[in-house]
Amino acid sequence: MKDIIAHRGFWLKTSEQNTKVAFERALSNGFGIETDLRDRNQSLVISHDVPSVDAMPFDTFLGICKHSRKDQKIALNIKADGLQPLLEEFDIKNEHFYFDMSVPDMIGFLKKSMNVFSRYSNIEEEPSLYGDCKGIWLDNFNDNKLNLVILDKFLKDNKNVVLVSPELHKKDESGYWSDLREFINSNPQWSDNIGLCTDYPSKARDYFNEK
Repeated sequence: MKDIIAHRGFWLKTSEQNTKVAFERALSNGFGIETDLRDRNQSLVISHDVPSVDAMPFDTFLGICKHSRKDQKIALNIKADGLQPLLEEFDIKNEHFYFDMSVPDMIGFLKKSMNVFSRYSNIEEEPSLYGDCKGIWLDNFNDNKLNLVILDKFLKDNKNVVLVSPELHKKDESGYWSDLREFINSNPQWSDNIGLCTDYPSKARDYFNEK
C-alpha cells in the first residue's frame, strides 16, 4: 500500500489533532497527512470547524511540510467554498489532492486542473464528476465493512483510492484491515493505487507490512 495518511496528523491525544506537533510527528515517521482547510479573513487556515483566531495559517502548515519527502501525500479536506484563488497563491511541493468540497465548488477545482478526489460511501453511491476526478475517497458511514466489489471497480477504472478506516467513525477496524490486506496481497498490481486514512498510522504500517 503506497500511502498511509494520518487523519489530522499523527496525534496521541485528541487535543493534538490538526496541530504542529501532530503534523511534525506524522511527517517524521514517513506518513502522509489529512487535514482540514477553511478561510478566515481572506486567508487560508487549518481548521475542521469554524476557525478561531488561533487557527494555524496554511502557509505555516506548508512550512512544516517543506522538509518532508515529496511523496508524503497531503489530503486537503475542503471545508468552505471558493478557496481556489487563495490556493493558487501557494506552491505545494508535496503530492496532494483536494476532496469533500461541494459539487458546484468541485467544478471550480477541476476547471483549474487541480487534483480532485470524488466521494463514494453507502449514502453516496454515484461519485460526482467521476470521469473528471483522479481518485476516490472511499467512506462508509453504516458499518465497518470494506466494499471489495466497488474498490475493485474503481481501481480497474484507473482511479487512485484512499479508504477511510472505520475507527474514524468510532468503529472497529480489525476486520476491515484484514480484508484490505488480503485484497492487496491478492492484487499486488493495485498496491500503489491504494491509500488508507487512519487514526492509527504506526499500527497500520506494521499491520500492512506483515506477510
